[in-house]
Amino acid sequence: MDRRLVVLALLIGCGSPTEPPVGPVDRPNLEGPLPYDRLSTYGFFVRSPDHPISVLSPAPGVVPYEVNAPLWSDGMEKARFIVLPEGGHATIGDDGEWDLPIGSVLIKTFSDGERRLETRLLVREASGYKPHVYLWDADQTDALKIVAGKRVVLTRDQTYLVPNTNQCGSCHERDDVSLSLGLVTRQMNRGLQLASLVEAGVLTALPEPSHLEAQPPLVDPYDDESGLTDRARSWLDANCSHCHREGGGGGPSGLVLLRDETVPSRYGVCKGAVAAGGATGDRLVDIWPGHPERSILVHRIESTEPDVKMPELPNLLPDPRGLKLIRDFIAALPEDDCGL
Repeated sequence: MDRRLVVLALLIGCGSPTEPPVGPVDRPNLEGPLPYDRLSTYGFFVRSPDHPISVLSPAPGVVPYEVNAPLWSDGMEKARFIVLPEGGHATIGDDGEWDLPIGSVLIKTFSDGERRLETRLLVREASGYKPHVYLWDADQTDALKIVAGKRVVLTRDQTYLVPNTNQCGSCHERDDVSLSLGLVTRQMNRGLQLASLVEAGVLTALPEPSHLEAQPPLVDPYDDESGLTDRARSWLDANCSHCHREGGGGGPSGLVLLRDETVPSRYGVCKGAVAAGGATGDRLVDIWPGHPERSILVHRIESTEPDVKMPELPNLLPDPRGLKLIRDFIAALPEDDCGL
């Protein structure tokens, strides 16, 4: 793997029960049968000889990547990597969805800035992606596979939720098939990343210009240099569209929160709730233009009640910047009485 990609990596990885491997290693161990009980068994990361155990680098064949608009996860930092079977490459559909060959692994490690909390794997199988969750030990030397999930106390005021593997499907399943959320062109087309992925062998060539034009990238919701509408629609796409789209868990509601949905009523403007039940907060429409205080969308994003809050998982806390962004977006829309 090109050493420049290693430098780009977020150095949040894994070790072994005692000491992580030091120096050059072969490709990760994916000979199976997967999953392994310990994250270290995969050999995804190695320790630099000149750095302490907490600083780890991706092994050859473990390729870092980032997304344009990250999903809010209670303020946790994330490091993302792709591992392909030797000789394998990603393919990109006309709809912007990326597909990886069977045997590929997506890695995402969550950190509170001081310690690694969990690492989630998505292993590409014939029927879709299979999730596996690994909980880091107190010594930060390895992570053990768990199924039931866990609440991790971070501070007196914050608890972090590690999901159980069944809960992963609530976000990743569409039409009963488990998919990746971040591997879409609108998320992956950022800066020089596509060229880096070609150089690393993840892609065989850059996507055609016509494809990139048809799949414009999301913007960073927290970057004030981007327009308010683009930022708000990108936030909703990243945090809500995996569910609120055709085939997703929120599909029956008719609310489509993909950034590229162009019909205002379909992305919530003056749209009455269909499936929210008592979670509306007595508000009548998803987005009431000019009035965030009357909008169901705001009520659900700011709530911490399990039966009300959105997204449903894995968050325990609302995203303060995201909430302000959606409020500002709705407040800036031309006022409309929505016929009420």
